[in-house]
Amino acid sequence: MVYVLYAAVAIILVLLARSLYKRLASDSIVAFTDKRRPTSLLVSRGELVDGNRHLNVALSLTESMLIYENPDFEGSLDRTTIHEVEYENELATGQPVYDGKVMRLRCFSKTFEFVIPANEMRQWESVMPAHRMGAS
Repeated sequence: MVYVLYAAVAIILVLLARSLYKRLASDSIVAFTDKRRPTSLLVSRGELVDGNRHLNVALSLTESMLIYENPDFEGSLDRTTIHEVEYENELATGQPVYDGKVMRLRCFSKTFEFVIPANEMRQWESVMPAHRMGAS
């Protein structure tokens, strides 16, 4: 009987720790967006899709760079190396996106996918319009 109680307490502690981690991670994304806002054309939340991993990131677009960051990493793409920009309703794997839209960027042989909330998508499409390499 005591072991059942210990197991229940352990499960509750794990759930509370997970909830706290998610809350702190969410707050840190806000901190990143606030930090980038003065020097960027556009700043928003997003989700970097890397295979089956979906990582919450702060996205900021400057005159020369697209920066994506969270507490665990920071990445950037030089805008001159982005050859194609697409906006889709599904990921490259065919999985549909219901709570936003996919911004797919191609840089040479690498593809980057970001899920952007639907309420911020129009701004992204106006600042970074869809285009293909070689298209006028």
